[in-house]
Amino acid sequence: MNSHFPRAPSLAASTATASLAAAVALLLGVTACAPTTASAPAPATSAAPDAHGIDTGDAAEVAAPARALVIGDRHGELTLLDLDTEERSTLAPGHDDVTGLFGDGRLLYRVHDAQGGTAVEVIDSARWTVPHGDHTHSFRGEPRSLGTLEGEGDVRVVAGEQRATVAFASGELILLAHDALADGLDAAPRATVDASGPVAFLADHLLVPTAGSTIELLDSAGSPVADAATPCADPSDADITRVGAVFTCTEGAVLFTREVGGAIAAETIPYPAATAPVTSLAGRTDRPDLAGVTGAQGAWLLDVRQRQWMLLPSDVPLVQAAALGDDDSRTVAIDADGRVRVLAPDGTVLARTEPLLAASVTDPALRDRVQLLVDAQHAYVTDPATGAVHEIDHGDGAVTRTFADLDPRFVQQVG
Repeated sequence: MNSHFPRAPSLAASTATASLAAAVALLLGVTACAPTTASAPAPATSAAPDAHGIDTGDAAEVAAPARALVIGDRHGELTLLDLDTEERSTLAPGHDDVTGLFGDGRLLYRVHDAQGGTAVEVIDSARWTVPHGDHTHSFRGEPRSLGTLEGEGDVRVVAGEQRATVAFASGELILLAHDALADGLDAAPRATVDASGPVAFLADHLLVPTAGSTIELLDSAGSPVADAATPCADPSDADITRVGAVFTCTEGAVLFTREVGGAIAAETIPYPAATAPVTSLAGRTDRPDLAGVTGAQGAWLLDVRQRQWMLLPSDVPLVQAAALGDDDSRTVAIDADGRVRVLAPDGTVLARTEPLLAASVTDPALRDRVQLLVDAQHAYVTDPATGAVHEIDHGDGAVTRTFADLDPRFVQQVG
């Protein structure tokens, strides 16, 4: 699901979808009209926003995040595993030809082949947390399917700040905002973009890779900002962090930040000389650090605040890595022996498990299905060989729980 996008048709080639300018304007609340071909059930009535302007729909505010794992099996069925009660429920029944599952901490995007194209079913877990200055607000309601977005080719979802871009390889781009869900997917603005990689957003701007070599900045009207194209060779990944939007490029990372007054600044964070790059980065939601595996050397930790790459050398090759973004700049990684490691910013092993995942990481048919997620207290790793998900305390490396009798083809965390 992290493959590069093929070149898409230009804006001028599309007459069936709205212009990019109209789509961006609609997403940002500017009066515009953007028709869509999405199919969706009738939208639910939304409650008025709370005192902080958060549209809660029918969900209730809860004292702590209602954390859960969403696990997709070989038949495409999605199981919601409540991490507080350990209760399991079916979030969505099985579906043929499911090829991927994305998530944004609330919504799930289940991708499957459709006749003549690709379909993305959007499912609201009704569990989410909204950062609000020095505190957060958490909500829980009743899960529901919001409908299906249709397009062609591979799909990429980039999410953060309660918004997401759903981009098809054909060039179709759908923009979803959590506070507009009550309007239904039919109202989601759709456009066609000529993108050569993942499309992201920051504040009231869109960030669109073009021609495989630059990232173009589009303003709230959908117009390119003059002299704002930033070099980025073969962009392979995009993440929304607490600091800004980060693109993974051949030469390093490109960071986009919002300056005082609303202008968007871009800066390149190059890799140190003679080192191997990464193709994807991962970390906790709304945190400042990202990490990714780099060949046999170990992993890179990107401190976005400090604009600095740190190599985490490893005596054993690593197959997955995710940054915790905590005060100690720790990273959780899975090594080629099947151990889960907790690493200091110099690569020192602070804690490690037994080789829990040995059967999965040594089997070429299973290795790519091993997944790693991290939150404030735990790491969650899937073990397809045994049909389990392990919960690991990344303070001491202890396995705190193992959830068995699963078929973890895909996994996301919500709440």
